[in-house]
Amino acid sequence: MNLYHSSPIKNLKTIKPQSTLSNNKYIGDFVFATKDRKLSLMYMLPKGFPVLMNSKSSNPYVVIRGEAEDVIQKDKGGALYVLPSETFHETPQKELSEFEKVSKDSVTPIDEIDYASIIDALNMEKISIYFVNDTVFSNLIANPQQDNLVKKLKRYSL
Repeated sequence: MNLYHSSPIKNLKTIKPQSTLSNNKYIGDFVFATKDRKLSLMYMLPKGFPVLMNSKSSNPYVVIRGEAEDVIQKDKGGALYVLPSETFHETPQKELSEFEKVSKDSVTPIDEIDYASIIDALNMEKISIYFVNDTVFSNLIANPQQDNLVKKLKRYSL
């Protein structure tokens, strides 16, 4: 089984473990990957914008706290790397074990799919994108009605 890893950096020959914090505590140096291609693409969004992601919904979506124009300005695309799963194991972040695997070893990609724009890539993959303000975003976090509330938001379209 192959796994996916996203990066804003294209043409990586080797993906190296990075220092990882969880709840502001160092947990080790890891390469992160997932078997969920759509989820991996969502992680390619530009840094600096809090996001809520749901790739398992019947309508996969990402909710971004910020203005569309600001995110699009920082959107430089990136690469989706296909990785062999041999060196990957369960994540130390137990609450994320359904979504991610980790490796303490450097990993050589099997394949690379480049994207000029992650917003375009998400649209092509039929992942709904929503841009919201602080108040709406705060209301969605850990809300048991999150999926229903997201359905009522205005979907971003190109």
